[in-house]
Amino acid sequence: MKYLKIFILAFMLASLFFLEGNCAEKETVTLPIVMYHHISNDPSKWNKYVISIEEFRADMEYLYSKGFESINFSQLLAWQKGEFDMPEKPFMISFDDGFTSTAAYAEPIMKELGFNGIAAIIGSVCDEFSQNGENDAELSSLSWEEAVKMAERGTIELQCHTWNLHKNTNPIGCSKRKGESSEEYRYRISSDLSKFLSGCRENGVEVAMSIAYPFGAYNEEISDIVMDMGFLGAFTCTEEINVLTGEPKELYYLGRFNRPHGISSENFFKKWENNY
Repeated sequence: MKYLKIFILAFMLASLFFLEGNCAEKETVTLPIVMYHHISNDPSKWNKYVISIEEFRADMEYLYSKGFESINFSQLLAWQKGEFDMPEKPFMISFDDGFTSTAAYAEPIMKELGFNGIAAIIGSVCDEFSQNGENDAELSSLSWEEAVKMAERGTIELQCHTWNLHKNTNPIGCSKRKGESSEEYRYRISSDLSKFLSGCRENGVEVAMSIAYPFGAYNEEISDIVMDMGFLGAFTCTEEINVLTGEPKELYYLGRFNRPHGISSENFFKKWENNY
């Protein structure tokens, strides 16, 4: 009887230890993402979505001085699969719309500081600038040729910003049209994204299988569509710091902070520091 009681007690203690271990809070990763658009030397252009070269450099130097280390989407995927160790203070640099200024102004500064990032390109716009031959950091967007070169350099990887849905009309971006059925919506969105992927393949552009929703417009239906099409993540414009546990579905709702002109790096990024 004495040994039976000892056995039962040991069993209960082992069970309690097992339960506590499984109920413990899962380790999480805090991942803030900053979102840039155009960078310009022209003060008349500076606004909510256009900043100066000096502001961009100040941002990068501030983050570097605070011990932040950048990751790109491929590394985020590798972490989710258990194949990459996150740095102590990870963050991500993202660019929307595929402006030439990303390559001309931002990329050299990032490379100098050892940062990487991701840029969302619009397929129809790459087509347009491939045809017109314009290549001006202040005015143009990346051509297919320039997109290929950016991807090959490796500092900034590329992602989808749709083929031709970057429109601030009704509906905005990837939003659903009024009266549009789910079947019609799926066909319209999947056709556009298929054209984007085909355009990248035909022009030799390697892209990460992620999408940045134009104007941040998304819903549960499009989340299902991009998942079904093989996209492995999606970037929104929701201004929140991502807290990730490694669950794959978390990568389809990545929040980002838009960086406007006219605020110091310290004031813009101080909200991040409280999360580490």
